[in-house]
Amino acid sequence: MMKLLEHKYTIFLSRTILGLVFVVASVDKIALPELFASNIHAYGLVPFSFVNIFALIIPWVELLCGLFLLGGFRVRASALLLSVLTVVFIIAISSAIFKGLEINCGCFGASKSSIVGWDRVVEDIGLLLLSLHLIFLAPNSNQTVTVSP
Repeated sequence: MMKLLEHKYTIFLSRTILGLVFVVASVDKIALPELFASNIHAYGLVPFSFVNIFALIIPWVELLCGLFLLGGFRVRASALLLSVLTVVFIIAISSAIFKGLEINCGCFGASKSSIVGWDRVVEDIGLLLLSLHLIFLAPNSNQTVTVSP
């Protein structure tokens, strides 16, 4: 099992899936930051004075880390940043569920309607596992991460 997890194609697959998910998730948030700010505010976890700054920073972190993963650049660092974000997302969504909030999760932007629920938590746990896979098993930055036949 460990050999499979360390295999270059498995690492490539994890990089690609995680990178694509976060690049796609960032696009709508970057295009419509005011709607993403509204999503963040709906959770009631962030002081109002920080909502806009989070709405501007989070999508760019998602985009840059996603692109880095797709390009095989700074894979471990990108996966670490995305794993921290994902843990925050899991906590926020779980909090909303326990509070009984029926709000848009904001996972793929405000214009994509997706209500918070345990399915979102499970999806985020899957993303977290992919991130952890890359953090612990991706080659160091001085090693090659490209895949060739």
